[in-house]
Amino acid sequence: MTTQEHQSNTVSSHSLSNGDAIAHLARETTPALAMEADAQILIPLSHTACANHLFNWPMVRELLPDMAPTRSSHSHILSTQATDIFFQPGQDQERPFPPESWRLFQPTEVPERYKQMIDSYFTQVNVFFPLLNQEEILGVFHNVCGTELEWDGSYEAVSPSNYCLLLLVISLGDFAHRKPLIQTVSIGKPEDPPFIHLWKKAQLLLGHISSDMTLQAAQCAMLASIYMGASGRVSDSFHWAHATAVKCEHIAKMTLIRFQEPNAFSEAFRRLYWVAFIFEGDFVSELSITLPSGIARYEDLVPYPIQGASSRHEHDNATPGSASSRTEPASLDPAEELVAFQISTNAAIRRFLNHVNSVVYDSKDHFRMTRTNYSNWLLRTTDDLWAYHSTIYRNLPDILLNRSSDMQSEAFESASPGTTRRLGNHAWNIVRLQGRYYAGQYIVHRPFIEEEILERCRMCLEGCKGFINVFDANPANRITCLFASGMVQVLQQTFTMTMILRIATFCHVLREILPGDIEETILVEKRNLRKFGVSVGEFNWHLDVLEKLDAACRQRVMV
Repeated sequence: MTTQEHQSNTVSSHSLSNGDAIAHLARETTPALAMEADAQILIPLSHTACANHLFNWPMVRELLPDMAPTRSSHSHILSTQATDIFFQPGQDQERPFPPESWRLFQPTEVPERYKQMIDSYFTQVNVFFPLLNQEEILGVFHNVCGTELEWDGSYEAVSPSNYCLLLLVISLGDFAHRKPLIQTVSIGKPEDPPFIHLWKKAQLLLGHISSDMTLQAAQCAMLASIYMGASGRVSDSFHWAHATAVKCEHIAKMTLIRFQEPNAFSEAFRRLYWVAFIFEGDFVSELSITLPSGIARYEDLVPYPIQGASSRHEHDNATPGSASSRTEPASLDPAEELVAFQISTNAAIRRFLNHVNSVVYDSKDHFRMTRTNYSNWLLRTTDDLWAYHSTIYRNLPDILLNRSSDMQSEAFESASPGTTRRLGNHAWNIVRLQGRYYAGQYIVHRPFIEEEILERCRMCLEGCKGFINVFDANPANRITCLFASGMVQVLQQTFTMTMILRIATFCHVLREILPGDIEETILVEKRNLRKFGVSVGEFNWHLDVLEKLDAACRQRVMV
């Protein structure tokens, strides 16, 4: 059954197979209550990030008076300290001059080493963000080797965007293969590892192709966002994610204007579109950024991927809408079907969370907050939202939740669905799905903390605890996690949840419904902040806030 057939079917999910059910749910992501929101873009233009929303709670203002949000004297702009910390200039913001050349083999390097980095990319990065075709990248690498090492004019010329894509693949492959760098005191200036040198080369070409509205240029911007997120550079990751979304919005619009049918979108573009959509939704939700790119206008028009990443011939030489560029659902490879399920499921959950933010958290909807029947409205709304979210998770195909048979503990970060003997999902992809489930539980029920409706409070608190514990995994994965900028954004989310748990331990009305081992969960979050604070200095600010909150709560109990 194709994606378009899923859209037209209105049968109950109970009558569908697991695979059909999730495809059906993925397309029917508009609960009746969400219809109150803007019909075109369901990302609220006045959204306040979770952490900044929490800092506005009267109890938090009372406990942390020096951290209270401030409003500028000449405008209505409210400070957003909890997320602005990632956008403040740091000591390392002054960048040195770029390298003299963007060419891969200047200075001379060993081709075999770069080929190993490409293999590393496809086993440790593409498994989470399945955007590229390995044969295509190896073909680009072969042409670069021929032109730069053999000086043979018979090799095909490589375009700037494809060359940039190759540099980013090799850089990310080397980055993912290496263990996290521990900052130590050393004599002299340490030499940059290869992935940093390659990233600097890629930056030269990223600037050159920044105005290109092509699939390859958009793929480059997406990989740049992934690399910056894995490096802990939230503001840079957002910059490139937004650039990707803008390019995807333009490509989608021009394709529909020219061919006027969803089947015109190549498989490679479908994958890129939905990964970019998830990234932008994560950023808008977790940072107080209120200017979406417009990519969400096409969420009902761009189909989910249903087969393997297309070859260069498909999306370079074939015109969108031609017979060679249209997706044929026949004879799906099981591993590629898994990839399609992975992308469509995460996209469906992200679309649902966008609806939740639009319906429940739009900060300009003051009328909703001042209704006399606000509590009843909130109960009805969250009942529908939570039932919908639970249904998505209950109908996930087993293939998404089961690890492959040959994924042993030592292969936690390196296994690939396409190389396993028994088809199954990567362990970190399973963790991400579990994390999105708990994030949905937490986001849907967080307003009830303010309303003190105890059962809903309990569900919010359990969602907080479950989310924190799910991502307390060793070894941690810098490349991917739940949100766009990897572990950085996950820890930003768990920081907010830890504040909620700490406040709940202080409130008499909430103590009886607290989940067990709350203090242990809070210690887990502090430990993870300290661990990642080695490479992401902004987390020291978050640790300081948690310590101040602990001290304020202890002092209040003593009084």
